Amino acid sequence: MLSLFKILPLFGLIFILSQKSGLTQPINHWETAIYSENLWQFRVNNNSTPNNWFEIGFDDNSWLTGKGGFGYEDNDDSTIVQPCISVSIGKKFTVTNKNDIAAALLHVDYDDAFIAWINGVEIARSAGLNGTNVQWDTPSSESHEAVMLNRGIPQAFYINYNQLQSILTQGENVLAVEVHNTSISSSDLSIRPYLSFGISSSAQYFSETPSWFVAPIENLNSNLPIIIIDTKDQIINRDSDIVASMKVVDNKEKRNSITDTHFSYNGPIHIEYHGQSSFFNDWPKKSFNIELIDAQEENLDLPLLGMPAGNDWVLYGPYNDKSLMRNALNYELGRRFGHYAPRTAFCEVILNDDYIGLYILIEKIRRDKNRVNIAKLKETDIQGDDLTGGYIVKIDKGDWDEYGWNSQYNSANGGQIMFFWHYPKPDKIRTVQKQYIQNYISAFENTLMNTNWNNQSTGYYKYVNMPSLTDYFIINELSKNVDAYRISTFLHKDKDSNEGKLTFGPIWDYDLSFGNANYYFGERTDGWVYQSIDPDDSYQVPFWWGKFMQDDNFKSNAKCRWKNLRNGVLHKDSIYSIIDSLSEKIAEARIRNFQKYPVFGVWVWPNYFVGNSYEEEIDYMKEFISARLEWLDEYMPGVCTNNADTGNYSKSNVKAYPNPFKDKLNLIIMLHKLGNVRVDFVDISGYTLWTHTQNAHQKLLNIPMENINVKPGLYLVRVLVDDEFVGTARVVKF
Repeated sequence: MLSLFKILPLFGLIFILSQKSGLTQPINHWETAIYSENLWQFRVNNNSTPNNWFEIGFDDNSWLTGKGGFGYEDNDDSTIVQPCISVSIGKKFTVTNKNDIAAALLHVDYDDAFIAWINGVEIARSAGLNGTNVQWDTPSSESHEAVMLNRGIPQAFYINYNQLQSILTQGENVLAVEVHNTSISSSDLSIRPYLSFGISSSAQYFSETPSWFVAPIENLNSNLPIIIIDTKDQIINRDSDIVASMKVVDNKEKRNSITDTHFSYNGPIHIEYHGQSSFFNDWPKKSFNIELIDAQEENLDLPLLGMPAGNDWVLYGPYNDKSLMRNALNYELGRRFGHYAPRTAFCEVILNDDYIGLYILIEKIRRDKNRVNIAKLKETDIQGDDLTGGYIVKIDKGDWDEYGWNSQYNSANGGQIMFFWHYPKPDKIRTVQKQYIQNYISAFENTLMNTNWNNQSTGYYKYVNMPSLTDYFIINELSKNVDAYRISTFLHKDKDSNEGKLTFGPIWDYDLSFGNANYYFGERTDGWVYQSIDPDDSYQVPFWWGKFMQDDNFKSNAKCRWKNLRNGVLHKDSIYSIIDSLSEKIAEARIRNFQKYPVFGVWVWPNYFVGNSYEEEIDYMKEFISARLEWLDEYMPGVCTNNADTGNYSKSNVKAYPNPFKDKLNLIIMLHKLGNVRVDFVDISGYTLWTHTQNAHQKLLNIPMENINVKPGLYLVRVLVDDEFVGTARVVKF
């Protein structure tokens, strides 16, 4: 079988037959013309198929007749065939009035890959069958499992009005599908297609749609921003980007619609797939890396959705996290701790005229004044203080285009620890710069292995920013993040002249937190994450954490910091208020998202809890957090003493008087650096009532606060400089 027909655009595993015109006729209702369970003509391919078998004029009377689906094993097929490399099936249908047909949806449940045609024109193709020379015996290059057996919904492929008018004929038409196996020895095979039409009138031509059918969204109108991406008939790849166009509808004071003509961004982008889990698990919802570019494909730094200017972004599509917010929640907590964490913005996304769900636009981790605020490391910075920063490295799995080095020390379980250069990028960082940061981290590790490893003056403290270390420990243990310490673990270092030490963070990738993992005790509210990793796992926790937990100074820091956070940011009511706020923000969009991806009551890797509704998922997460807080209250190590090295956490950095106060308050603030100062006035639930900002030209500030119109009670004054935590003061309004 030679595929000499026109090949149309692909969206990963989902083919979308669309020319960006959308619907040119309104849809009155949807009907299904072909069910998988209908009788089909079929052929088990043990030799070459006829060249025209998928065209309308082909005589299939010599073919076998059987009820769909077709395949073997897994108990999800009606017609069982012998193991084979491919099966061809065809089903005729009649169109009475093609002008009434405004759109079509082809749903296909398959194992492992397929191509589909209407009247000889290709309308859909999965991954695994690439190129124009697909033969009857071409094996699928990718393994894909059918989903309907486990209550999943088959993948949808959208066909618009203009394309249908050129493909359909008045009268008899034929849908042809060919499914391909990864090999003739594969353990299973399956194909189950459904063809539905959007009818523009009230006339009835076909049958009712299946119970799982969800009509596509024709005119999206949302309280959230809308991102519209057009790949211009190109395939989105995982390992190489393409140029596409993107429009952003972000009306600050009113609702957003895909019919809006004002865009906060309207230009070219680089786009590629992001992440690994969605590919390894074959999820229908994918995430994307986005780069803003100009007409010459040079990077553009521009603000998006209220976030500071940048060119690197992630469009993250939560799928296994049915709360839709675990990443956003952890990042918000990280910021409230006083550290930089990636900013986020919920949005809804249209890709090639297809609604693909609720997404989160996330800042990528990068060096700039609004993100990881460390010195720029230039190619000429090769000696002295210039050489000492800034650097961003990470402990991670690594990807094909990432490079780094292995730690000279294995983990406690004997596993190798891999570091990767993140900034400067591997192709930009010079050899002498690589050697510097590698030697710095090696010196830190060597010190941890020495007899005097925790000596106040010569121990590991001289290499590490202790407040960041303490907070990194707390956020990972609180969230029970099973990837903690060993995957997506970022570290950065500024120049020595900027008091640059190895600083833990920013935090990144927390979808497997707060009870959303059924392995490594991720579902349990007791125990320590750093001790929970299987010794056979390829990615191990560095030995550092076991050493830190033997250090009374570190444990005292952790105890003091924990107590301080529990009175404000980590008060249960404070965390719940963040969850409730995020939940309210996405209340409308999440309904559309779960219509697109009906995952309630369905296990998605690696869920421990499988809720039957969004409310059940949120309740589970809240209950997990409550129990985890209680366990850490009891078992957080150390004794909080005045001798603990709490770094910039000292409450004496911020003093407030009079306290209690009536309506006026004076703040005395001792800064550790000059920069942009932010003062947050926060209630006991963690909600920021108002914020004061100013630029500091001296380290000792006296800030009068007047006309403080709040209810009597306990409040927290939180101070940051350049997004770095300075201190807090608890104040009482009477």
